[in-house]
Amino acid sequence: MFTLILPVAGKSSRFPDMRPKWLLTMPDGKLMLEKAVENIDLDIFDRIVIVCLAEHLDKYTNKENVLSGFKKSTGYEPELAILDEATSSQSETICKAIKIANIEGSIFIKDCDNVFKCKPEPLNKVATIDLNTVELIDAKNKSYVEADSLGVISNIVEKQVISNQFCCGGYSFKCSQNFIETYNKIKTNDEIYISHIIYKMLLDNHEFSVLNSSHYTDWGTLREYRHYCKKHITLFCDVDGVLLKNGSKFASNGWKTKGIKKNLEKISSLQKQGYVYLILTSSRPESEIEYTRTELEKFDVKVDRFLFGLPHTRRYLINDFSPTNPYPSAISINIERDSEELGHMFDD
Repeated sequence: MFTLILPVAGKSSRFPDMRPKWLLTMPDGKLMLEKAVENIDLDIFDRIVIVCLAEHLDKYTNKENVLSGFKKSTGYEPELAILDEATSSQSETICKAIKIANIEGSIFIKDCDNVFKCKPEPLNKVATIDLNTVELIDAKNKSYVEADSLGVISNIVEKQVISNQFCCGGYSFKCSQNFIETYNKIKTNDEIYISHIIYKMLLDNHEFSVLNSSHYTDWGTLREYRHYCKKHITLFCDVDGVLLKNGSKFASNGWKTKGIKKNLEKISSLQKQGYVYLILTSSRPESEIEYTRTELEKFDVKVDRFLFGLPHTRRYLINDFSPTNPYPSAISINIERDSEELGHMFDD
């Protein structure tokens, strides 16, 4: 039996005046909880157990929404292990989950405030990533491992950089009971990290090895979450004078105008990074959609939605803002007709 445990019973103290971070909405519409497992093959697990607080279910959502939403997003049906009160540490949360859900066999514990790619195994392993391969992370807030050339771990330390391999938030244990037994040996009034469990097991001659991981993105702090969300934009972009040379039904060539190269190259570049949902707006008639689509495809620009046949008027963009979608949540750009200055507007 191999069980995926997703602990989301923390207080989310780093996200003030918001829903618990596992219930925050990501740019693609998924909950952070659902986004956190999208690069892991869930088919290898016999069970998926989400560990949450009753308080969060009562105040912000309900059991049915969490279960049905996760299944709709991932295709896999989870179980809930519901805690009546917050625990002193993630390690205590895992122990309670193992008991409440009657978990037996091997477990893989996955943090739910990040995403990374790996292939979990029902063995004693720690998912790690090379510090030199990632961009925005709080390096001093991670745990680190020392391992030999075969990937066998000799040391693991919390919040101290002892190597370039940091623990990215995935831990597998061959036997769930070993986890509980070790926790009971070392539990104190202080917070017990999972790295402390592993370190004690290393001292007790249990072998752990590195689980190489990649494609890491961290949302563990409000700064990291906002940095990630800010990179993703829904772009309402006019056609005439911005992406294609200005056209008119009265002009000699009508609406059949050519692309503005530099502007289209900028949009294409943003799309290749996966950051843009592109909606084209235009007073051009809907009969011109196919010509516009074809012309933009020459520059590898993909249009997600067309809003054609609009009045030839000024346009206002209005949006709400909040702690999860901070001010300014709507930005407008005005550029001179047929200029190639669009790229400079995204430089920040």
